[in-house]
Amino acid sequence: MATITITVTVSNPGSGNKYYLDGVLQATYVATPGNTYKFDQADGSNSGHPLRLSITSDGTHNSGSAYTTGVTTNGTPGSAGAYTQIEVTATTVQALYYYCTNHSGMGGSFNTGSSATVQFQDRKGFDIQNFSADQTSVGQIYYNTSSGQFKAIKDGGPPIGSWSSGGNLPGNTQLQGAFGGRDSITTGGAQPPSGRVGDSFQYNGVAWSEIAELNTARDSASGLGTQGSGLVAGGYSASPTAVVGVVENWNGSSWTEVADVSPVRTGAGTAGVYTAGLVFGGNQPPVTASTMTWNGSAWTEVNDLNAARTRSMGQAIGTQTAALSVEGEGVAGTESWNGTSWTEIADLNTPRHLGGGSGIQTSAIVSSGRTGAPGYNPSVLCESWDGSSWTEVADVSSGRAYGSSAGTAAGNTNSESVIFGGATTSSTANTAATEEWNAAPFEVKTLTTS
Repeated sequence: MATITITVTVSNPGSGNKYYLDGVLQATYVATPGNTYKFDQADGSNSGHPLRLSITSDGTHNSGSAYTTGVTTNGTPGSAGAYTQIEVTATTVQALYYYCTNHSGMGGSFNTGSSATVQFQDRKGFDIQNFSADQTSVGQIYYNTSSGQFKAIKDGGPPIGSWSSGGNLPGNTQLQGAFGGRDSITTGGAQPPSGRVGDSFQYNGVAWSEIAELNTARDSASGLGTQGSGLVAGGYSASPTAVVGVVENWNGSSWTEVADVSPVRTGAGTAGVYTAGLVFGGNQPPVTASTMTWNGSAWTEVNDLNAARTRSMGQAIGTQTAALSVEGEGVAGTESWNGTSWTEIADLNTPRHLGGGSGIQTSAIVSSGRTGAPGYNPSVLCESWDGSSWTEVADVSSGRAYGSSAGTAAGNTNSESVIFGGATTSSTANTAATEEWNAAPFEVKTLTTS
């Protein structure tokens, strides 16, 4: 099997330092028996924050102890070569937690298990039993002894998810730069007829609140990072009206201008976190295939996309070394980035641009956007990516284009995404609506006897 490297960073989203796994705040990670999972703590933000695993949430800070079966550690967090890794087997405890040995409240869940795992546990009111003897069974069966209802973990196929209404943005805005998970940041954008703005807002999963404004008002900028540390790059500035390469860093409380992206661009796609980012495509003009990497202080040009594309700034899928470029004006194809070069892979079922997208390279969702048909045509269609193909899933409530999106993976594990802002019936019919995507790995099964 494989060794899966998880990039660990530490940042303060406003409630104390937290771990970020592959850029996602306190991500719930689901592991597969047979693989080894390596928590890479080489990033300097890890200094003083050794990561360990426990069968108890928050580990030693909650009367627990470190889980050591199959676990090895190396080096000093914050230094090159530092990591904690675990070899996951059929006998690994299913419900594990990662935590900081020095500080409480930093970690999250690390779940393991498969149909080959033989264990009995109780979670959230459901009795769980996995069997390996019966070769026709797949995954876990959950039975609620109070309601008499069964649930089964879904094996393969598109995620079971739905969209619901979230808190409205304070202003009807389109073409924002955005980044983060469900707790996201949106900044800049356009508010016809008043023009381009520098307003910034953050979402707590329920409501939006205003934060510090950008130094350079703009729309069509591209964002990457987390709610506690991110950046926006490029876009159309308000004065003078022109494509710019201005890049600003968000440190959790204010914006600071850092090195410009060159060549300048608007409407580019992004991936990664503030210390390891990727920006690709966009319009200079003309439309470009240029790809640039960001190390936290400087930009470096790397291999171009196979097809130049623009108007994909609503998507942020993957990391600096494992990203997806999806949609874009004039193209339907998806491209996969391996840290060195781009490879063309499966097309979307419905080509679009100016939509939203979030997730990781092997599990993502794209939503809404403007289709290639004549007219404005804001779409309600959403598609899910499982690492090899796109499948249509539940539609958004109202179609929009020029919106923005943020969130986590969209596969058959617990996942979430948000899409917000944009325009509905025309390019000037702005909306403040936020919609939230929730997916879970469960199907309700009705059992019958003969």
